Amino acid sequence: MKNNFTYEYIRDNFNQIVCWKVDDNHYWPHFHSSIEIIYVTAGELKLTLNGQLYVVRENNFLIIPSYYIHSYATDTYSSAYILIIPLEAIPSYKNTFSKKTFASLLLEKPPCEEELSYCLEAICNMTKNTKLSTQETVLKGYVYVFLGLFINQVGLVDIADTKMISLAQEILIYLQENYLLPLKLEEISQHFGYSKSRFSHIFNEFFDCKLIEYINGLRCRHALTMLREKNTTITDIALASGFDSTRTFYRAFQKCFGCTPNESLIK
Repeated sequence: MKNNFTYEYIRDNFNQIVCWKVDDNHYWPHFHSSIEIIYVTAGELKLTLNGQLYVVRENNFLIIPSYYIHSYATDTYSSAYILIIPLEAIPSYKNTFSKKTFASLLLEKPPCEEELSYCLEAICNMTKNTKLSTQETVLKGYVYVFLGLFINQVGLVDIADTKMISLAQEILIYLQENYLLPLKLEEISQHFGYSKSRFSHIFNEFFDCKLIEYINGLRCRHALTMLREKNTTITDIALASGFDSTRTFYRAFQKCFGCTPNESLIK
C-alpha cells in the first residue's frame, strides 16, 4: 500500500518531539502549530507551502513554520528525515515564533550541514528510545542547537498576517469536521462567502488538488480505519465514510492507497 497518510490539525494534541526517516513521501495538505523540518538525504521531495512549490533536493533542509499549510509529493524517489517540534517543547523560542518567522525556508547545502545533520540524526535516534524521559533534557538541547544553527543561516523576519492563509486553515478545519456529511461545492463555497468558481480557485491554489480529491482522501482514511477495526460489509463502510455508492468508494480508495479495500487488509 502507498505511504499515504496525513497528520491534520489534531497533531496539536500531541506535544512530544518526534523524528523519523521515510522514503517516497506523499502527504495530503495539512497544518499544525508544531514546527516541521525536512532534511532530504537522497532523491528529490516536492513540498507545497501555502500554495508555493518548493523542490527539496539531496542535502537540502526545509523548515515549515507553525500553521503553514503543506503537502508532500515524490515523483521518482526521495529519502528524508522529518522532525516535528511542538512549540510547547521549546518555550524559549515560543514567544519569538509568535511574532517572527524564518526569512528563508529552504536551506541549500549550508556550510553547517554536517552539524545540522548530526543534530537531526541524534534527535531521531533519541526519539526512538522508549525511555525518552531520561534523555529529555539532552533531546531538547539538540533541538535548540539545530534551530539556532538554522536561524543563524537564514535569519528571522516579522510575520506577515494574511487573511487568505487564515481562510485556508479554516477550510481544512471545516472539512475535517464535516467530511462524513454529503458535502457539495456549492454549499461549502456559500459557507465561506464565495462563488463556486472562486472557491475552487482558492482551494486548488493552496492545496494543489481538487476539493473532491481532498474530501475523498479524508473519507478513505476513515474507511481504512473501519476496515481494520470493525467486522462489517464494504457497503456499510462506504456509506458510513461519506460515499454515496460502493463504486465511488472503490474508485477513490484505489486512487488514494493504490489498492482495493480488500487488498488493504492483507498488506
